[in-house]
Amino acid sequence: MSIADEEEESSYEEEENIQPLNAEEVTLIATNFLKRLGNKHGLKPIKASLEEERYTVDVELKNKIATVEIDAINRRIETYEIKSKAKETSSPFPLTRKNILLLCGIAAISIFVSGLLGVQSLLPSLF
Repeated sequence: MSIADEEEESSYEEEENIQPLNAEEVTLIATNFLKRLGNKHGLKPIKASLEEERYTVDVELKNKIATVEIDAINRRIETYEIKSKAKETSSPFPLTRKNILLLCGIAAISIFVSGLLGVQSLLPSLF
């Protein structure tokens, strides 16, 4: 057997040993890549999809969304893009947990103060 035949056989065996990527492996590749770019905290994978021979992985960062495309055969990152999240239009007074607790606190304090001042005795006479 010649050296060229041995090289072809070894490269053929290597190709057989390469397992196809799955969504978990692709997500791990994408998150590790984003960590190397400096995004250490707050990485939350959203979606991984396969289109032809290219995986697309969407990862949520703190205030951004990263889209990483990985070649399924070569296991290389082809492209990546980091975009700012689109801010949702919200009402001027959003009902967050903090705001709800604030409203409940104000209501409780006003009931307590009105009880101390005797305002509750005036309410039945008004109606």
